[in-house]
Amino acid sequence: MIHDNLDPNVTPQSEPAQGERRDEALAEPTDREVPIEAAHTPAIIQAWLDGEPVDQSALHAADSYALWSKVQNETSRRRRMHTPTPISGAIMGAIRKEG
Repeated sequence: MIHDNLDPNVTPQSEPAQGERRDEALAEPTDREVPIEAAHTPAIIQAWLDGEPVDQSALHAADSYALWSKVQNETSRRRRMHTPTPISGAIMGAIRKEG
C-alpha cells in the first residue's frame, strides 16, 4: 500500500504517477461533492420549512414536497423519543467513572 507523504518540508513529485496527467497531480481537492446549483430547493418548500404560512396546493405540487414531508415526520417523531431510564443511568454512571 502506498501512502501520501504529508510532510510539508518535502517537495511533491516532479513527475505525475503512472496513468495520471500532470494537471490532475497538481489540482486542489474540493470538499464539496454536489454543486450548489444542483441542490436547489423551491422557495415554497423553504418557506414551509421555515414555518411560514404557504398555499397547500402549491406546496403539494412542489417537486421535493414528498421528501421534505418524510423528513419533517421523521424529525418530529424523533423529537418525542426518550432514552429509557436504565440506559440513561448507565450512561451517566460511565461518565462519572471517567471523571
